[in-house]
Amino acid sequence: MDDAYDTVKNNRHTDVPLIHKVETIRLPMRLVTEAEYTEAKEVVEKIATQIEQNSEAAMLEYRRMKWYGVTIKRFEQQRTEPKPTYEMELHVLRVGDVAICTNSFELFTDYGIRMKARSKAVQTFVVQLVGPGTYLPTEKAIRGGHYSAVVHSSLVGPEGGNVLADRTVNIINSLWTESNRVP
Repeated sequence: MDDAYDTVKNNRHTDVPLIHKVETIRLPMRLVTEAEYTEAKEVVEKIATQIEQNSEAAMLEYRRMKWYGVTIKRFEQQRTEPKPTYEMELHVLRVGDVAICTNSFELFTDYGIRMKARSKAVQTFVVQLVGPGTYLPTEKAIRGGHYSAVVHSSLVGPEGGNVLADRTVNIINSLWTESNRVP
């Protein structure tokens, strides 16, 4: 702290830009494949049978049954809405040389790195899980197939993640115009 203080103690500003932008964005949802739908139905049916045979199984399996049930509903909704979207409120705040942006997901690291690397801010903070959200996996993560990258754990996939990263960076960088320069 002492080293940092010596560096910044004479770098004081009383009139820094403070700008807040809010935008509701619609991200393409991750589509449920026929195979994922079939898997989810099989799991739900198996759990339902277990609960019928042993009511105590409900205590252990109900949450998992609901988790797979959401995937089934998503697939069925895709039949009438083939390009579903997920609505999310995006906040971007500029305080001096710093940008703070929020999203409702638990992002895979690649998205945050992309936002920070392309930001005009001296320092960019990406705040996650602001509101209801799920994991937001990358294409590579989906190919790996772990818990946080399966369709049941994510409402939005890599296509939506790219849209989110690009839109966030565009808003951040719009706050660094000539009229918003730090004195």
